[in-house]
Parts: sequence; C-alpha cells; structure tokens
Amino acid sequence: MTIGYLVNPDLTSRKIEFELEHAAQFLGRVDNERVSVAFQEDGKTLAALYSSDAKSEGAEPNPVASMAKNEAATGNSAFFTDPTSAICGPVIFVGAEGADITDADIERVEDGIRAARNYKEDEPEDYSLWRGAVLNLNR
Repeated sequence: MTIGYLVNPDLTSRKIEFELEHAAQFLGRVDNERVSVAFQEDGKTLAALYSSDAKSEGAEPNPVASMAKNEAATGNSAFFTDPTSAICGPVIFVGAEGADITDADIERVEDGIRAARNYKEDEPEDYSLWRGAVLNLNR
C-alpha cells in the first residue's frame, strides 16, 4: 500500500492508502499519468497522479496541482498565467518515485491548498478567467 494525499479541484483533501495500480478508483482512467510537482523552491519534488482523460471530460481544473506543476517546471507557481498546462480533476500526491508521501510533504501540499484558496478569494475575477480558459480550451 502507498500513502498518498488526494486533492480535489474544490480544494478538499485527505490522506489515502491505495495500491498504485488502483489509483483509478480515485481518479478515473489512469494511464500512468504523473507529473513532477513542487511546492517550494528548495528543489524537492513530489509526483502528482491524475487522469489524462479528466480535461477532455470537462473536469474542473485543479489549482493546487496546476500551481505545483508550474513551480516544478518553471520555478514560478503562478498557475493562472498558463491555462494550457492546467491539470484537471482530482490528483493524488505521492513521493517523487511513487513512494509514500510524508507528513512534512502533506504540510507543503496544505500550504499550496491555502495559497490556492486565498488566491480564489482575493482575486475571484482572475481565478474565474483562468478557470474559464482551462475549460474552454478542452471543449
């Protein structure tokens, strides 16, 4: 069993235990889709498991996963600047090589959730535009 941290697009989250090959029960169809993500600039990465079908099926964008993906790829966590790279649907965060997520890593993810929640509340128009762009790009 692997310990992961499930984060939904509505920013609800919980720790889960699952077999990597059974991630689909939480995410939908999974074709080993994972992306390297980061929550801080210290170089430590995690893996985000997600369904590649979620976008085409109209799933809501996941601001936490999108922010962490941009941080790992560019060093810039401003997820709203690039709707084309957004991750949609629920995401399970695990260790970089699929190992258990640690409590310290979960704290980092929780920091990302707080940042996304604060952004949604502080900049509702910008967030709405980003969300709309993500959804429209995948229709």
